[in-house]
Amino acid sequence: MTPQRLAFPRAVRAAIVQHARREAPRECCGFLLGSGRRVQFALPLANVDPRPKSRYRINDRQHIEVRRWLRRLSPALQIVGVYHSHPNAPARPSASDLAEANYPDWVFAIVSLDRGREDLGLFEIVRGRARRLRV
Repeated sequence: MTPQRLAFPRAVRAAIVQHARREAPRECCGFLLGSGRRVQFALPLANVDPRPKSRYRINDRQHIEVRRWLRRLSPALQIVGVYHSHPNAPARPSASDLAEANYPDWVFAIVSLDRGREDLGLFEIVRGRARRLRV
């Protein structure tokens, strides 16, 4: 893994933070849409994990539906990452985040609302190891 610069608009960051605030104390989640290392949109999704205060899970069927929908767009967009919140923990990957990161090309955005402060960390996770990305 090498550090890579990432295009991540302020409007996307603001949308993710708003989603996290709306869902707190539950974890929010969604996809990052764009192309290559350029994030253009945040797509909020429902957290279907039965432990939504400490974990997140995107519905598999919804994941497939989003991929089908994106293939119909012109110009093309793709899922370039995923985001979720840590309402009561730092904006860095947890042990379960590291273990469950199955897309090494994706950006993993984590927003923390811990202690009333907002922090957003952007990472790539490959084989259980995280590297913070530069914006």
